[in-house]
Amino acid sequence: MLSITRSRLAGISSAFMIALVLVLGPAAFAQGPVVHHVTAGGPDACVFFGFAHPGCDGNFSLVAHEYADGSVTGQYTDRFAQGDGFHAVINCVSVVGNDAWVSGVITHGSFTDPDTGEVFDLTGLPVATRVRDNGTSANDPADQITFSFLGDPTPCTAHAPYELFDTPEGQVRVS
Repeated sequence: MLSITRSRLAGISSAFMIALVLVLGPAAFAQGPVVHHVTAGGPDACVFFGFAHPGCDGNFSLVAHEYADGSVTGQYTDRFAQGDGFHAVINCVSVVGNDAWVSGVITHGSFTDPDTGEVFDLTGLPVATRVRDNGTSANDPADQITFSFLGDPTPCTAHAPYELFDTPEGQVRVS
């Protein structure tokens, strides 16, 4: 027979509540419904470098939510060639039509200079990007992404005119 004491039950309840707060915390503090949802994922856009196949040096993904009160949650990851890349927390989302600008702060990441081999820590740098949702049908033009602009303190609300590149094997959703 299984016997659970009150103190053990209290401990289990406390652990459950802590886990629940960690999982639901950001959304619990947001006021109102999600007003904008932005996702992007897939291989990098390498046409710019003259490569016919996307993903020549990594992949790109982001998920961002803007709530009715203007608060924002989200994550942004860009993986570069040879294992470099970064993870960022999104702190700004701006949507105009099917375009979305996001910016945030890198929580961890690195970049290795291909000429010198020197490794640069990207932690704490601002980062920004832009994505465009061109539809979901195979007959629609390819969705588009920009480079990750590392060290760019421009807030997403400035709608920087970052050049867009096709990501035919990726998917962008802006709503």
